Amino acid sequence: MGVLGLNLWLLSFPSLDPLERLDRITLDQFFKYRPPLRTDPSIVCIEIAEDSLLQIGRWPWPRQYHAALTHALQGWGAKAVVFDILFSDPSSPSDDKAFAEALAESGRVYLPLVLENHRGRPVWIHSLASFERHAKGVGHINATPDRDGILRRVQPVLREGSEQHPYLSLKVAYDLLGRPVPPPERLPFPRDRDGSLLINWAGRWTETFRHYSYLDLLRSFEAVNHGRKPIVPPELLRGKICLIGLTAVGHTDLKAIPLEPVYPAMGFHANVINSLLTKQFVTPAPLFTNALCLIGIGLIATVLFMLFRPVIASAASLLLGGGWLGLAYFLFCCDSLWISVAHPLFCIGSIFLASVVYLQVAEEKTEERLSDLATRDGLTGLHVIRHFRGLLNEATAEARRRQAPLSVLMIDIDHFKQVNDTYGHPAGDRVLKQAAAIVQSSLRESDDAGRYGGEEMIVMLPRTSLEAALPIAERIRAAVAQATSDFREGTISVTVSIGAATLDPDETSPDPMVQRADEAMYQAKQGGRNRVCRKPTT
Repeated sequence: MGVLGLNLWLLSFPSLDPLERLDRITLDQFFKYRPPLRTDPSIVCIEIAEDSLLQIGRWPWPRQYHAALTHALQGWGAKAVVFDILFSDPSSPSDDKAFAEALAESGRVYLPLVLENHRGRPVWIHSLASFERHAKGVGHINATPDRDGILRRVQPVLREGSEQHPYLSLKVAYDLLGRPVPPPERLPFPRDRDGSLLINWAGRWTETFRHYSYLDLLRSFEAVNHGRKPIVPPELLRGKICLIGLTAVGHTDLKAIPLEPVYPAMGFHANVINSLLTKQFVTPAPLFTNALCLIGIGLIATVLFMLFRPVIASAASLLLGGGWLGLAYFLFCCDSLWISVAHPLFCIGSIFLASVVYLQVAEEKTEERLSDLATRDGLTGLHVIRHFRGLLNEATAEARRRQAPLSVLMIDIDHFKQVNDTYGHPAGDRVLKQAAAIVQSSLRESDDAGRYGGEEMIVMLPRTSLEAALPIAERIRAAVAQATSDFREGTISVTVSIGAATLDPDETSPDPMVQRADEAMYQAKQGGRNRVCRKPTT
């Protein structure tokens, strides 16, 4: 009974890493291999993907496009319009007015807000008041992965200061059900020990829910207004819950989930809404139930060890472990009941130490790979812009605290579109990958680089003044100009235009510095390209 006693002691400390992580891995595998869930057909995803960005232009877009789409969905009879886009900064007055009027006319638009750390304390970041005033509802979109980098759960309600907000999709679903969101202590659906809602993933991103292109809907709206045949018939949107968000790599918050390593934030809301509308939830078994199961498994395993020889007992223990795993999987498939697997398996399989060590090593490698996929651009190996922005915010806070300089470089490959048009996108990808490798090799250990979008890259240079940043930029420019890339149609060489800027001591955000670097980069392009320009602080 010693092993059983150890397991019961471990069960009283649910934050212990190895068994907790084993439970998570098991849950992830259950999600992967169970049959697909039933989905509500009214849920549709409107994607701002690479094709839309390529046609309309760099993000963020003028809000007249969001206004037009809002008008279209309202006119076509959409049941709810949910933006997974934060409109916290003002744009042009005319665009903001047009979007506010569209929100007011629709009366069925939901807007997000986020809880972020600002100067060491949590602060709510809202959309503009003129927008929220006309929104049907608002909700938070904070979604934090577990320590292994995989997103499995969300907080149904977040409270900070005088404000308390439900998760955005929770607010949408309860409005559609005609009920107010209950207070946190009275939420009727199952939650884990921390009060979080385990997301019941219905399936992979491309295989679940109906997807439409943002650009196709805009074109369809224009076609209908001019009496032409639309790409997407308006009747397909009637009565739908329309989730609108970015899915383009490098422009959105992509996270790893149990089903796949890269999943857009808009999909979190689709799955939560689906769970609430179809009443399909993951139900974590309570601690008491898990303890009873552990006692029963422990007693059976102890009898096997006592009655049979080691070889037979080991084989019987393996069968017992497999049977328990099969039962847990059956309960999960039938009723989404998640019962603890790790503690009984640990109790049964203690004698298989070598196997446990092997699985632990393999799991850590999987965690590292998934974490890298979630924070690194797959083509260039540079940080995705969402992750890079977090690093830059931290560097800005560190620079202000230490009163040290901080500079950034904005890098754009000259005539990159011509490379794609002349040699094809595989050649363009190779050129971009080579340029990113040169940028990486030119940096110091303390520096970081990210893919800003398309062929643009951004470099962060901590503890570096503007004068010290210019030689680094020049070294990158010269290295790219000297490099060549062999492709089947010939040898390709490119140049880059680089803009440099530094943080003003009075600035609390890196955004003005990045803007100056961007302006300096365009100055370099206008000055003939293949050069470095600087934009000093005013």
